[in-house]
Amino acid sequence: MRTQSTSTNPFALMMAPAQVLAAMEKSDGLRRLQHQVFHPLDTRVRPQTDAELAAFDAAIERANLVLPLEADDSLSV
Repeated sequence: MRTQSTSTNPFALMMAPAQVLAAMEKSDGLRRLQHQVFHPLDTRVRPQTDAELAAFDAAIERANLVLPLEADDSLSV
């Protein structure tokens, strides 16, 4: 039975994190990767273009709606 080298065996790599970090620092392929950092929650919400739709959305947000339970979702014990 052949044994795999440490660099190709993912289970052996979990036992040697320092070796993994060293291999990552030496990796030319990793250095050439393009990367971007996205912060989707930092973006502004676009304003509504349709005034009627914006008014409807605002009314829904202000409303305190309580939805009725369906017949088969009763809370009886």
